[in-house]
Amino acid sequence: MDEAVHLMQEARQVFCLGQGGSMLLANDICARFASLSTKFRTAGDSHLQLLTASLMNEADVVLFVSYSGATRDMMETLRTAKAAGAKIILLTHYEDSPGALLADVVLLCGAQESPLDSGSIPIKAAFLYVGEVLVLRYMLDDPAHSNTAQDLTSEALTVKML
Repeated sequence: MDEAVHLMQEARQVFCLGQGGSMLLANDICARFASLSTKFRTAGDSHLQLLTASLMNEADVVLFVSYSGATRDMMETLRTAKAAGAKIILLTHYEDSPGALLADVVLLCGAQESPLDSGSIPIKAAFLYVGEVLVLRYMLDDPAHSNTAQDLTSEALTVKML
């Protein structure tokens, strides 16, 4: 966890990515980080993710969410990002998956599920919990900045309330 947070703290940009239901989780995690820094971004589909990965460099980090850690689109994106010099953090259930073997940091979570149970709520909750721990740990490295950023973003959103 500490190594993942350190990579994100030092990064120029952090791209929160995933495929299918995992992309929804990556978007949620990215939204949490967006209240702290503008360096957190997302790319919506596999084509945009691949384009984004091709423009990365050694100052960038990919935070990829994938239960299996073994999808073709994910591997194309991760290989391209790695070739460009980016660091990779993978949230997955399988420590020996192809994605985990390519990642710089692997954060394991979730429980065993069959393909028929794919995307169950308890599994999603586990991934979101790990994402929340990443956010909280990130905040601990610079609490003054984090508090200021949260105050500013909270104030900005008050205009959206009735």
